[in-house]
Amino acid sequence: MKDGYKLGPYTILAPLGAGGMGIVYRARDERLERDVAIKVLPPGLLTDEVARKRFRKEALALARLSHPNIGAVYDVGEQNGVDYLVMEYLQGQSLAEKLRSGPLANKEALSLGLGIAAALEEAHEQGVIHRDLKPANIIVSPKGHAKVLDFGLAKLLAQAGPEDPTQSFTETKGLAGTPQYMSPEQAEGKTIDSRTDLWSLGTVLYESLAGRPPFVAGSSLAILRAVTEETPKSLREMRADIPEDTHRVVTRALEKDVSKRYQSASEMAGDLSAALARISASEQSSADKSLRVSPIYAISSAISIGLLLMLGVWFYLRSEKRHWAHETAIQGIAHLNAANQHLAAYLLLEKAEKYLPGDPQLAQIAAEDTNPVSITSSPSGATVEIQDYSSTDNAWHSLGMTPLQEIRIPKGYFRWRVSKPGMREYLAAPFISAEMNFALDAAQQAPEGMVPAGGRWADFIGFIGWLGPYDLPPYFMDRFEVTNRQFQQFVDGGGYQRREYWTEKFLKNGSELNWDQAMLLFRDATGRAGPAAWQGGHYPEGQADFPVSGVSWYEASAYAVFAGKSLPVLSQWFQSAPPEAASYVVLASNISRSSLAPVGAFKGLGPFGTYDMAGNVKEWIANSSGDDVRLILGGAWNSQTYMYSDPEALSPFDRSSGNGFRCVRNVAPLPVEATRPIKPFVRDFSKMKPAPDAVFQAYQAMYAYDKTPLNAKVEGVVQDTADWRKEKITFDTSYSGERMTAYLFLPKNVRPPYQTVLFFPSARVLLLAPDSNTLGDIQFFDYIIQSGRAVLYPVYQGTYERQVKFSLPAASQSMVLTTQRFKDAARSLDYLETRSDIDKNKLAYLGVSMGSAEGVIYTTLLQDRLKTAVFLDGGYFLDTPPAGGDQADFAPRMKKPVLMVNGRYDFNFSLDKAQLPLFRMLGTPEADKQHVVLETPHDVTAQRSELVKAVLEWLDKYLGRVQ
Repeated sequence: MKDGYKLGPYTILAPLGAGGMGIVYRARDERLERDVAIKVLPPGLLTDEVARKRFRKEALALARLSHPNIGAVYDVGEQNGVDYLVMEYLQGQSLAEKLRSGPLANKEALSLGLGIAAALEEAHEQGVIHRDLKPANIIVSPKGHAKVLDFGLAKLLAQAGPEDPTQSFTETKGLAGTPQYMSPEQAEGKTIDSRTDLWSLGTVLYESLAGRPPFVAGSSLAILRAVTEETPKSLREMRADIPEDTHRVVTRALEKDVSKRYQSASEMAGDLSAALARISASEQSSADKSLRVSPIYAISSAISIGLLLMLGVWFYLRSEKRHWAHETAIQGIAHLNAANQHLAAYLLLEKAEKYLPGDPQLAQIAAEDTNPVSITSSPSGATVEIQDYSSTDNAWHSLGMTPLQEIRIPKGYFRWRVSKPGMREYLAAPFISAEMNFALDAAQQAPEGMVPAGGRWADFIGFIGWLGPYDLPPYFMDRFEVTNRQFQQFVDGGGYQRREYWTEKFLKNGSELNWDQAMLLFRDATGRAGPAAWQGGHYPEGQADFPVSGVSWYEASAYAVFAGKSLPVLSQWFQSAPPEAASYVVLASNISRSSLAPVGAFKGLGPFGTYDMAGNVKEWIANSSGDDVRLILGGAWNSQTYMYSDPEALSPFDRSSGNGFRCVRNVAPLPVEATRPIKPFVRDFSKMKPAPDAVFQAYQAMYAYDKTPLNAKVEGVVQDTADWRKEKITFDTSYSGERMTAYLFLPKNVRPPYQTVLFFPSARVLLLAPDSNTLGDIQFFDYIIQSGRAVLYPVYQGTYERQVKFSLPAASQSMVLTTQRFKDAARSLDYLETRSDIDKNKLAYLGVSMGSAEGVIYTTLLQDRLKTAVFLDGGYFLDTPPAGGDQADFAPRMKKPVLMVNGRYDFNFSLDKAQLPLFRMLGTPEADKQHVVLETPHDVTAQRSELVKAVLEWLDKYLGRVQ
């Protein structure tokens, strides 16, 4: 056809391409003033009237397909014996053209594959199978989106509908399609169903990643033989950087046995989405490392993006909405809830309810996952919005305008934004209750940079116990930690010279210092008055908005007086930073990370609107803990994550780099009980008598397990560095029919068999993402691998993907959890003993904090299989233990060499009350036990060189030097 030729209301502009099933032209739709693509069937192709009717019927079916990843069909017509289809005109290039430049990046290939799978699901739901899916029939838009075209060989399923997408074709005579992309059943001329398209998608993905199709031969016949008889070369052999889950998706799609292949496009889309999310998380982590940003926060952000992508797929995968709601939405709701995306799950629930009103399963989900809540504000007429806590980039969801009576909202933890014209916006993360009131007027009255708080408070604080209830009168708390800029005003205003600000007695080692003696201790690096990290009485250049750090409790108190404020008491601090919010707040905060950050740079928001109460800097509070020490809370940027809710106690003169503070302004006197010294748990071990042997034998029976087959499997090498190779291993536990994962770090440049250390982490890992790919606490043993020893890191019950809900220390003594963790440790030793590259006679144990405290029990029971044990940051739990879980019943029965390394200022396991009693009660001969006390709080990695020296010398002594 010549340019300018008219087909109905369409004017031909230029040819775009030609194929066996027709010629495609670019044309102009004069009615809608848009460009379109017109496929014209060449003369003689469909001369049979029955065939032409079938073509028109199929064209009408294709026109009903409405999906963002399918080239839209606008019209079908006939003019002068010429049949034509009018389609969406697409800019971009075909995937075949794109692949001429080489294979695609993993992420790009999976993203395109996900879009293609979505298009196939829509087609299959409408009873249409493509049969000729290949790179030439896929357009990649300038924005990188896939559009599936050319359903010219598509066939309709007889009586097929949304409920039966695998119904077979009525007509399958002859071969139709392109040999390199045909499924085996298609190549053999057998009856085919929608799963043939999934094979073709597998070949497209393979070619996109490998740069060539899976089957290549000199002729079409040879290709068809290869398709039906040969196994393609492994994708990971073709390209080493292909992730394992991507490889699994392509391999399953290319299963010759259709029963082993993906059974639906939606199933394949789910796996593609998961693989894409993992790649995005990995790329985010790599990028964040170069920017010195925590991988934990980056991984949390990548998981959120992946879930939103899945949510988008769920929304448009099925045009048959009832089928979508029942088959896909319910599963999506469960996935989102499991990922703490409760608002996203609720919105998906609402969408599904529109298509299945009155559905009993959705009604049950709504009853279990939502609550009726009444919301008021003072004044009323405020707009209330919520946002998933971990998804700060998501849009806010409006609940309406106050007052709101018994509206349905999802269960979960959210950010709340309440606003009213002319008033300050309220932004906080309160816990949900049946009746919620937002005091905008109180927020309006708050001093600049402060938020209102107060009310009744009581809580269980780790290693202290229950405190309260206290009725805390209304007070205002600093939204952020005190910054260098603010503290500079104190310094420039003569803060270190004006005695009226220094209202507390200077007590050190039981003696009182005078003013001049004390002031000599508050000098910066150049000898001028100021925080320890400053120089010349000024903060470092460019750090005005960083929290002031390196300040003592006395300096913090003096600044508070200068500012007309006070240091918060413990109850005020924990009211604004409740431990029960830890699993949300920690992942969004600057704790267990690489460096200090400006205040508010992280999104860890508290229930009253404060930021950075987890990490960044530790925060001094008013309460003492007796013996001339003061409490400091929240942890610093380099603290273990559990320090968010575990108090520390330091000398009030301590000016460590992580020490900072924030202030409160009290409008009424505090309850006297809230200001008193805070005492930790106390247990008198001087009168402790271990359980008699007969009783202890009964305890041992609680930990016994059957040595059933491990059924161990090395899943592969998941990390390869200059110092070690990390293998992922799975094997059966001895309980509940579960399987567990362990990671074996094998040293390089050392010949096997290896000396090996069994590692047990700290409670820090309980607050990491539920994925052992984010393996934590490696800094406690990396030097051991570098010394030439192997380390086995099991995923114990209650950690990572095996998380259970409990809190330390009380629930750590739960006998179910304790016995299961022992069995995990024992099974891990069982596994090591199966390997020829491990020296079974040179095994040791290394525990950190939780792993040390509980490790007293585990190593005592396993001592016949261990040469030595090393306990870091450990000690006796001081709360009341259950029968069979009391460390003091086990320690005297421990006979193997033990090294303990602790911090002198450890509040959790204090030197006098928890560390020394354990060390003294160990049954190990005096010559074979050692207690190294470092000048640190709980985390002994603060003096890493001394830690490394002590541990390696100990292992050299009892395992022998590595040759």
